[in-house]
Amino acid sequence: MIVRSARPADALVVAQIRVASWRATYRGVVPDSYLDVMSAEENAPQWAAAARGEQPGMRLLMCEDEGSAIGFAAFGAARLPQFGYTGELYAIYFLPDAVGKGNGSALMAEVVRGLEALGHGDMILWVMEDNSRGRRFYERAGMTLVEGSRQSFEIEGRTIWEVAYGMRPLH
Repeated sequence: MIVRSARPADALVVAQIRVASWRATYRGVVPDSYLDVMSAEENAPQWAAAARGEQPGMRLLMCEDEGSAIGFAAFGAARLPQFGYTGELYAIYFLPDAVGKGNGSALMAEVVRGLEALGHGDMILWVMEDNSRGRRFYERAGMTLVEGSRQSFEIEGRTIWEVAYGMRPLH
């Protein structure tokens, strides 16, 4: 497995990984009607912009195994300063077949190094409250639930709750 900086040409693959991961992870949490119409093609321009560096302070990493993309992570400055964290993991997703094989831990280690290189000494991330597998992964990575961080958003009329996990310091 290798981790490298994403290139604009990776945008569609990044979007495909995100769609596959959402469909595998959030079935029963997010409305099926939303998951079924998710479009990698519609989402790819956002990831191309990130890979081109058009979002200052944001980094996008690709994870490959035997030459094939299996996952990615996006990170940078924390979007919500009220919890006192300076760095944030915006997204980390893997193809369903790549989950549970140590790839996430390896990619998280690169995210930590990347955040440190950007000058951040801590990080926060948001995870759907009902994503128990993801929450266990973050806890095993040394992150702790951020007290008072519960918030919600809606997808097709369904309220989705998320909570934040933090790591301070990064090591």
